[in-house]
Amino acid sequence: MNNDYELAQNNIVKNMMYYPVGPSPLYLVHLPKTKCKIIKNNGNKIYCAKYPLIQGLFRKDVDETKKYGRLICDTVAAKFNNFGFFTSDERPEYGISYGISKKEYEYIFKQLEAREDEHLVVMFAYDEQEALHSQDFFEKLIRKTYFSYTMEEKTLHMFFGD
Repeated sequence: MNNDYELAQNNIVKNMMYYPVGPSPLYLVHLPKTKCKIIKNNGNKIYCAKYPLIQGLFRKDVDETKKYGRLICDTVAAKFNNFGFFTSDERPEYGISYGISKKEYEYIFKQLEAREDEHLVVMFAYDEQEALHSQDFFEKLIRKTYFSYTMEEKTLHMFFGD
């Protein structure tokens, strides 16, 4: 592993130790001209939550965060029999956007008064009640497991089972 990668991991862990994940308000964002099928199917709207200092926790270009993010999303999806959530870590520049344009991401961050270099934005494309329930469970999972993403996969099974 290179020093930049290890430094980035250490910074994420330190930030999480000092700033544990707290609850976020749920923001309604309308995207009337989106090409994203997921959002179109939800009446061109999504409910979003913002979390400071954990941006990068769901990146798909880092194996550990990719596994961790997939596990958290799949657990939320299974609990509510839905498709889980998607995050601002899944960006066009990483080749993962679900059809959300860079301009739409910028708009979402502006609506939430969030900073791209400071916040993770989690998006739920459901009605308000389902979004609230999914978000609540997401936050509980993150609080329960936020140190475990760097551990071996078998350790994650201690939290989630097989």
